[in-house]
Amino acid sequence: MRAFYILLFVIFYSSNSLAKPSVIYGGFSFGSILPENSLTRFIHDRSKGQSTIDRALLQAVKKINNNSFNISFDLLKDGLSEDDQNVLVLVLDDETINYITIDGDNLTRTDIILNFQVIFFNAKNNYLNASIPIEVTKVLNSSKPLSQERLVSELNEIYKNEVMKYFLQLVDKFELKNKYNNRIGVTKVIFEEKAKNFISKNKKNNDIFKKNKFAKSLSSFLSFNNNIAIVPYSQDRTSRSIMIKFENSSREIKLPDPDYHIHLTVRGFKSILFDQGNIDEQWIYGSYVNIKLIQPDLDKVYFDERFKNGLNVEFSKRSTKNKESFEWIFYLDSLKILFDSFSKQTIKIDKKWLKNSNDNKKIKKSFKQLNEIYEKCK
Repeated sequence: MRAFYILLFVIFYSSNSLAKPSVIYGGFSFGSILPENSLTRFIHDRSKGQSTIDRALLQAVKKINNNSFNISFDLLKDGLSEDDQNVLVLVLDDETINYITIDGDNLTRTDIILNFQVIFFNAKNNYLNASIPIEVTKVLNSSKPLSQERLVSELNEIYKNEVMKYFLQLVDKFELKNKYNNRIGVTKVIFEEKAKNFISKNKKNNDIFKKNKFAKSLSSFLSFNNNIAIVPYSQDRTSRSIMIKFENSSREIKLPDPDYHIHLTVRGFKSILFDQGNIDEQWIYGSYVNIKLIQPDLDKVYFDERFKNGLNVEFSKRSTKNKESFEWIFYLDSLKILFDSFSKQTIKIDKKWLKNSNDNKKIKKSFKQLNEIYEKCK
């Protein structure tokens, strides 16, 4: 009889220890710093019922097969414990649509950039549990600038395909915990003088979220390639919180302070004529940064390195006469490739890229230590 009780206890304990907590599906939300004239409002039109985003997101969420939680489509109930009140929301934090026209080549390039936060928050205290940044970019080439109707049509397809693909891929493999011992986030973005000149010339002067865009881009690559949650950058916000706006309500989600701070310094940009023929020219677009990781509580620096990246772009000679009017977009391409390559070095060292991007011969050891910090934040 004693053996039976012991066996019964083991079975009961095992089944409960394997039980996964439920996360309540909260749907789609707009972030507080999103421009009011964003074209996503047409994709999220609920005047005739569910929007395109509602339908696509619901289908994606139903496919989630995560080992650390189950999705619940029930409404929040009174009396639930604090651990059972986690809510999952996909938040659109920024929408940017840029285009350049290369007159000599009769070409218009349009970049659609969408920045999201996959937010897990506690509905009882409105405190952020985890946040996964996602950046989705699509480049469209045409003979002339696209109409708003065409842009909305393209956005519609991006939401149904690319956005939901990355959302499902990230959430499926993410390990959710009720509490994290360590957190990491970009807390400072610095523009050196050379970078300031380029940025002020190519960004709207009234764009108070310039730093936010660079922080989001780096955070997205770090999160995607290393499967870690990133505390959202908040220096350009009015407080350490994110306001998420639903159709008839809003919630202010409080942000925790990261234990590990990432400081991104954008040092500058430079272009060099690499090669030329009778018809074409090849230009190298260089981007230069410094990435630093510190633990303020211990006044300890774990990583502090400079990186550069070059992007080879070919133009016809007739188009390069006015290249200063459109080349900013290629500097951004170069920078994003740098962020992507940097974030992959903790997964697998790329000797060729490191040799061309950094002068420290002991950089491999630094990336090993960086990876150990990432593991502490999982």
